[in-house]
Amino acid sequence: MSIRKDRTEIRQRASHLIREARKKENFSQSQLAVALSVSQPLVSSWECGKVTPGIDDLVAIESALVMEAGSLILAIAYPSVAGSE
Repeated sequence: MSIRKDRTEIRQRASHLIREARKKENFSQSQLAVALSVSQPLVSSWECGKVTPGIDDLVAIESALVMEAGSLILAIAYPSVAGSE
């Protein structure tokens, strides 16, 4: 598998998991953006798979959505281990 394909799959997994986690906690994109001190268009870009969030962003998302530390990162990086696929 090429590196480019790996990055695309990671970005797609991240976008799906961020959206699902946000909806599970009944946050709007705007509410999550405020909690993270980022813009709502950036949250939208993450969820649409246009931009891949950095590790710091993922840690902040986990904190804002009251997720177990590392759970989102683990689910993105290792979907079969985390049970997200």
